[in-house]
Amino acid sequence: MKWLEISVQVQSEQAAQLVGELFDRWGEGGAVYEQVYHDRPQQAGNAASQSTVVKAYLPADTGPHRLETLERELRGLAESYPCALAQTRVLEDKDWATAWRSHFQPQLIGERLLIKLPDQSCSQGADRLCIDLEPGMAFGTGLHETTRRCLLCLEELIRPGDHVLDMGTGSGILAIAAARLGAGRVLSLDNDPVAVSVAQENVSLNGLRQVIEVAQGSLDFLSSGEALHFDGILVNIISEVILEMVQGGLVSFLKPMGWLVASGILAPGTRQLIPLLREQGLERVEVHQDNEWITLCGVRGTLEEPSIVHGA
Repeated sequence: MKWLEISVQVQSEQAAQLVGELFDRWGEGGAVYEQVYHDRPQQAGNAASQSTVVKAYLPADTGPHRLETLERELRGLAESYPCALAQTRVLEDKDWATAWRSHFQPQLIGERLLIKLPDQSCSQGADRLCIDLEPGMAFGTGLHETTRRCLLCLEELIRPGDHVLDMGTGSGILAIAAARLGAGRVLSLDNDPVAVSVAQENVSLNGLRQVIEVAQGSLDFLSSGEALHFDGILVNIISEVILEMVQGGLVSFLKPMGWLVASGILAPGTRQLIPLLREQGLERVEVHQDNEWITLCGVRGTLEEPSIVHGA
């Protein structure tokens, strides 16, 4: 598989943040940042200056709509902030992996978690629960807003010994975080065999094979075996797939007083999803909004109007 690397050089931290947020939305695995230093002539006290190159990675066969939208939004940013023209190059899998890893920094998330690559140190978060991750082609590194919000919700919702279901596990990051935070058992499902393989490797990397089971499948997997019920369910995919899962009976696998975290949702998707969740017994729902992304955290309990919590 080949990848497109799209890079933009910017001169200010604010521009880097805005381009990074754009790349988080349209790229795969989140934006990466590279500091570039420029030597100036040693005249009148001039020192080296610094700029930032922000990069995103997309599959080379990405459809034209996605690329055109990304290019249009970049042009819009360039009207207000100094940005160089976007540069694009094609990478092979191995080149993508090398390029991505060289810029990834350990991520402190919430109050208790630290996401890092296996060869990186936990020193900056010695008091945290460390998660070693090799995202491979499944991505899911904690960089994207939806993954971050799921992790923050997990910190609040997880209870020692919980039996958790992670639907569409990807790299396995949410399943591993649930186990680190105290879940007693986790079932991780994904339809993509590549994701299943990557998640299994990450589970082994973190020494959690006795806690986390990774399997290929979706609702069909749950329905085909013995009746399963969970204290918590995680699903971080896209609105349409989440809606299909809920319509297909996802909430029926949740224990009374259990919790559900659903993310990857855009605002229009909540119009159908929140009423449907309520109809199926999820009576208390919080709506977290991070830029355009919505995360629903629901717990069976007293009926309340959803509250909107904007991301920090």
